[in-house]
Amino acid sequence: MTTETSARVIKVDKSNLMDLKGACDDALRESHRHTDTKLAFGYLGCVFAAAGSYYGYIHPFEEPDTKFWTFISVGLYFFFNALMMGYAQFVEKNTVFLGSKTTSEGTQTISVGTGVRNYDPFYIINIDMTQPPRKSSGSVAPKPKKATHQEYSTAFRFWFDEDGVLARDLFEADLKKFLANTEATHLD
Repeated sequence: MTTETSARVIKVDKSNLMDLKGACDDALRESHRHTDTKLAFGYLGCVFAAAGSYYGYIHPFEEPDTKFWTFISVGLYFFFNALMMGYAQFVEKNTVFLGSKTTSEGTQTISVGTGVRNYDPFYIINIDMTQPPRKSSGSVAPKPKKATHQEYSTAFRFWFDEDGVLARDLFEADLKKFLANTEATHLD
């Protein structure tokens, strides 16, 4: 974890599961690829909406061109917002971290997803590791791509004090333990 992230104190309402999940997700999140993609879709939609509004402002609405460009800009606004929501629903899902690590056998990818169940004060962490197929010499077929999935569940009370402040050291220690366990399982 970076020192900038480590220095920030995260305090939440301990009675709200979504606040607790959001705080843990923020402490875990280092890659902003998903957020950047959704922001790009949102900004593109807003640019088209603003362009349509400006065009409608400088030209009378009764002109056929103005109605046409307003229709196009509104359509593009909804299209890009639909892309943003579809990306969040079908691509990002519950993923809060994407990373890769170069090993002697290739680049290993790590994906961490999180979740909570209704009325259940446990933080669910899903870790997926994939290893690319190994290249082999000679006539021996390459070993197939190896994927490992592990799910861990821990009560929020282990990571938050009485005031609702996240104990980063405990949170990060548990994450390191979960990653080490998943990697050990992955190597077997």
